[in-house]
Amino acid sequence: MKAVGYFTLLFLTMSLISCSSGTNVISNGGAAAVSAPGTIAGKTYRVTVESGSGGFATTGTFTVVFLSSQPIYTKQGDGVNTGDSFGFYIYSPSGDSGTVKVEDSLAPNTISIYSFTFNTAISGTYVATDTANVNYRQSGTFTEQ
Repeated sequence: MKAVGYFTLLFLTMSLISCSSGTNVISNGGAAAVSAPGTIAGKTYRVTVESGSGGFATTGTFTVVFLSSQPIYTKQGDGVNTGDSFGFYIYSPSGDSGTVKVEDSLAPNTISIYSFTFNTAISGTYVATDTANVNYRQSGTFTEQ
């Protein structure tokens, strides 16, 4: 009986230590909320395409670098399914999501919108759409490098 009491006390002590060490805990048992970064300037993301239609790639990977000094991005494709490009971007965070509007140099006057949902501080899922054609869509995952 004493062993059960000591185990319970140890468990509660460890739980309190983890809560006081900065771990986010939600009392209803749900996952801790993650916020999208306030800026993506100066960040690099590795993107994996899981599906796509229209003018978007249907598979593949690419790396996108958001410059820190200007609202310009560069994209390096995998050379098979996705290509290289660059252009301008505008980023807007809200809760666990961040929206990136891009105007690609290869498709001037066309705006693509990438909606990123952060599952962790550095990774998550995305859905991309094209403002000029509702049938163009892409989705996949991303991880900050």
